[in-house]
Amino acid sequence: MLQPFRESFALLPQYTEPVFYLALIPFIIIFIRGLYKHYKLYGRYLLKEVTKHSGQRLKVFLKYGLLQARILSDYFRGGLHITLFIGVAVLFIGTCIVFVDHTVEKFGGKLLVGEVYPFIESLLDFFGLLFVLSATMLLISRIIRYPSRIGVRVQYTLVLAGLLYVGVSGFLTEGLRLFLKDVPWSGYSFLGAAIANMLSYFGIHPELAHNLYVALWWSHGLVALALIAFLPYSNLMHILTSSVNIYLSIPAEPIGKLTTPFNIKALDEVEELELRIGFRRTGEIGWRDVLSVYACTDCGRCEETCPAYEAGSALSPRRLIQSLKSSLEKGFGDYDILANGAIKEEAIWACTTCYACFLKCPVLISPTKYVVEIRRAVVFEGRMDERVYPLVSNIARMSNPFGMPEYEKERLVKELRGMGVKILPDDGDAEYLYWLGCAAFYDPRIGKVAKTVIRLLKEAGLSIGILSDEKCTGDPARRIGEEGRFQEQAYANVEKIMGLKIKKIVTHCPHCYNTLKNEYREFGLDVDVIHHTQLLSTLLKDGRLRVKRRLDIPAVLHDSCYLGRVNGIYAEPRNVLSTALSSRLLEFPRSKENSFCCGAGGCNYWYHIPRVKREALIRLEEAISAGAKMLVVECPYCLAMFEDAARVMNLENFIIRDVAEVLAESVFE
Repeated sequence: MLQPFRESFALLPQYTEPVFYLALIPFIIIFIRGLYKHYKLYGRYLLKEVTKHSGQRLKVFLKYGLLQARILSDYFRGGLHITLFIGVAVLFIGTCIVFVDHTVEKFGGKLLVGEVYPFIESLLDFFGLLFVLSATMLLISRIIRYPSRIGVRVQYTLVLAGLLYVGVSGFLTEGLRLFLKDVPWSGYSFLGAAIANMLSYFGIHPELAHNLYVALWWSHGLVALALIAFLPYSNLMHILTSSVNIYLSIPAEPIGKLTTPFNIKALDEVEELELRIGFRRTGEIGWRDVLSVYACTDCGRCEETCPAYEAGSALSPRRLIQSLKSSLEKGFGDYDILANGAIKEEAIWACTTCYACFLKCPVLISPTKYVVEIRRAVVFEGRMDERVYPLVSNIARMSNPFGMPEYEKERLVKELRGMGVKILPDDGDAEYLYWLGCAAFYDPRIGKVAKTVIRLLKEAGLSIGILSDEKCTGDPARRIGEEGRFQEQAYANVEKIMGLKIKKIVTHCPHCYNTLKNEYREFGLDVDVIHHTQLLSTLLKDGRLRVKRRLDIPAVLHDSCYLGRVNGIYAEPRNVLSTALSSRLLEFPRSKENSFCCGAGGCNYWYHIPRVKREALIRLEEAISAGAKMLVVECPYCLAMFEDAARVMNLENFIIRDVAEVLAESVFE
């Protein structure tokens, strides 16, 4: 009995094989030339990097690369994408097996023979069908722009059309081959066999079928080779670059911790130093960031989730990365991305550094990182926007972003001392240092929140202290790009804190929390840092705080960016509110890691960048649509933004409170 086997170059003229391999040469040259361009930009650094932290990196790659966890959050297109990905991978492996089989055959051997061959044929038909169906759906969705974020790009449409043609023509050639030369095992190629039966039914002339077969075989091969050859020049390159980018992305550092480009203490010890901070020219972009730019799939998920973009500002994280890519294509060197208009400077200042874009990116790119680096370069050159300059000046002159004099703090310090709070270091030791933050000192509304927190902590019997001469953490300076000023603040504060005998720092400000907890470690801080919602939740759980009544009001919690998305604290504020409220706590449609920024982040609280509709107004409308009559926050800047938005919307009866204020109403009669 004849064994099943794979016949190479079946039904083709004898000259086909040598001509095909000759035709292959220019495609190989084009492909290698394109790869070499990428190698010069970042590839030569990869060999030194890929072997480091391989265990951690493989876990990240498995989750986000192979399993495509973030892509699958969009069930429709995500499902189609992973199906296409699997189809391409299986068909590519199948093609490689066929090539090896043909090579081995020249030396008298054979791989695709016997029972294994029909099995492989069935497998390739199955995954080939999935590939064709997913490519068809993705092509249709791109043409009709569903979802709207994907946009219309001729290149992407042509790539999908090319992939679809390769899939369809592959099945047609298989069907024509089985029609012209039927074999006992043809049924295993179930789709090809179905096409062959259809051709027989319609009585296609064998000569016509043979001519079609030859034409389709060549067109199938040439289109497939063209897609591979132009891969380094097209968006298809993300197949390689995104995989490498994901593999190299170890989530070792908290996402809210910015990089430290230099250390001012180390700079003092260097006599001659040519310092360069951030980038605004293509040649100043590090290889790792260049790789991330080329890893971008242009899917638009970052744009879809960006609060500044939704508010109508000049910022689009998608356009930011794609503009950097276009700039790199124009030259890696002195090409100035701002001077040449590739990126608008107004877009850089509009970013709220909320990291929503990063947590949505399927290939782990952080547009926020690029924003901060460009800000650093602009500030370093002293060419910052005139709307931004006062903020930097205020921190430099007054050690606070409000530009208020030191004596303005005395009022709140005096009030807190009257509440039994120790003024450190003059009044001895305390178990907790309460870091008030600039807003509490200079905004009476935020000062009221601080006093409420103190009252609750004293009720629980805790020993609380504050600094009479507390300075700004420097968070606004670092986010705006003034790294040197940030480090001056950091070193001064760390020295002061470490000179105290305290066990923990508690703060009601998520921005102070993130800076103290995640960024001050590098500058010598070795103290536990907790947010006031965490401490209040613990005190309730331990029975040191007890509610005397529960509030009956429909309330919704706004997850602040730097407490929730950046530091992953979601349960504790909800635990506090579930204890304080008798009614069920409502949730925003966009909550927790998907929360929508209030618009204050990235220093946008202190300067105005034009927007069509402010983020706080959008969010407040969401709260009302959710059925809430009270919006609860966990951040002083969120509180200020939403109360201002409520005044603009004339919402006199809508309540906006901090988590501590809601709890206080339940604890104190």
